[in-house]
Amino acid sequence: MQAVHDCIEDGKVGIFESPTGTGKSLSLICGSLTWLREHKRRKFDEAMLRVEVDGDDDEPEWMREHARVARRGEILRVRAEFERRLEGVRERERKTRERERLKGGEAGWKRRRVAGDDDDDDPVEGDAEDQFVLDDYDSDDEREGSHRKNDGQTPQYSAETTKLLEKLGMIAPTKDDRHPNDDNDAEEELKIFFCSRTHSQLSQFVGELQRVHLPAGLPPETEDPNNPTPTTATIPEPTEEIKQITLGSRKNLCINPKINKPTSTQTTINERCTELQQPKTPSAKKCPYLPTKDSQTQTLDFKDHALASIRDIEDLASVGKKLGICPYYASRPAIAPAEIVTLPYPLLLQKSAREALGISLKGHVVIIDEAHNLMDAVQGICSAQVTLGQLRRAREALVVYLRKFRNRLKGANRVYVAQVVRVVDSLVGFAGTVEGGSGSGSESGGTVLPGALLAGKGVDQINLTKLVRYISKSRLARKVEGYVAFANEEESLDRRERQEYYTGR
Repeated sequence: MQAVHDCIEDGKVGIFESPTGTGKSLSLICGSLTWLREHKRRKFDEAMLRVEVDGDDDEPEWMREHARVARRGEILRVRAEFERRLEGVRERERKTRERERLKGGEAGWKRRRVAGDDDDDDPVEGDAEDQFVLDDYDSDDEREGSHRKNDGQTPQYSAETTKLLEKLGMIAPTKDDRHPNDDNDAEEELKIFFCSRTHSQLSQFVGELQRVHLPAGLPPETEDPNNPTPTTATIPEPTEEIKQITLGSRKNLCINPKINKPTSTQTTINERCTELQQPKTPSAKKCPYLPTKDSQTQTLDFKDHALASIRDIEDLASVGKKLGICPYYASRPAIAPAEIVTLPYPLLLQKSAREALGISLKGHVVIIDEAHNLMDAVQGICSAQVTLGQLRRAREALVVYLRKFRNRLKGANRVYVAQVVRVVDSLVGFAGTVEGGSGSGSESGGTVLPGALLAGKGVDQINLTKLVRYISKSRLARKVEGYVAFANEEESLDRRERQEYYTGR
């Protein structure tokens, strides 16, 4: 624990090893969170010393001291109010569990009814084939989707107080609409990101985290900075509950039964969720659990419930179901005030995943559990296995799609889809030579240069960076796969109808 504490204090990278069953997780928790609380208290004291009265430097000392005391009291009152709100949530949950125990049934949370709870699965409106047509695409538009604005619930403070509150993590940064790639991100509370390979390992870590009780990071609201109590040593230092949030994928946190079905894959859930948020989607068909301006109360309530107790991913999903709010999106406001964030490898290692969650690792503490699996995790995230059969099926599907929608594709769509076909053709040609035994590395495998993979069809003239961005933003793969499945189903239906017709005759 001392080594972990010193490593973080010095801003270094450490590798720690301990046999199974020797309290490794508990040691990491105690060492890192103790440092975090000490760091928070030290930063608070330093910030108070730097507080100056707005105006000239020749202001009398008593005015400076008054400003320091006033600002200190304001920050501590915000913290105390936040803690009282979380304690109220804990008390309500304790009463709910007690009622559940006495009744021997399910906890009686008041669940928010949302539109669409009793609706059938989404019917396809209009022409059934229209859903597979690509939207107009602007190749020069590099901007990401809109970012959520401040929820409007944060009280207004002076500029200096707001800056201190943001630095201490007491309120969310005011510039929360910044682009995730912006290197000049506003500061937020320094926190610990703890990641492991699987959610089950994270659940074990959460269980250890529930055993820990630490002193408060900031002084009590009633403590006099100029006259500390002389008997402080005889009075137990007040403890403060750890603020923790678990992050997961939509597969783990989606509560919409129409999207997160037992047979749904992670990719399908992601694309379907994104599709339901598109402006062209009718309001009646949008996900009813998605946080909106009208559901700000439920979002803030979810944030308080998420931070009031230490929860694993299943607990967080249950809270979302009971409150009728999407835990995947509603958990994001809880990241800023959290002290420790637990998440699996992919969400930490993938830039796109971090941007989707709105998290930055810059300046924070990162603890990687079971780090001997890290290289395999990176390799799995950054690589893919593709067979010749898959490439041929992809080409056939693209040809079928183009044959149907060629006249309905405009501008950039037509250009980019044609480029995708050329790239797939080139890959099919290379894979065919390898399968036939005439290609490089065909017998024992090996490394192939990009020029060999993309040798034909003029693929070397294609900007692959733009093409990859287009495939991702246009959801081309889902459109093509969806249409081919739809066409095959229609063809099978026609074949059965004709067979029944002739059999009946």
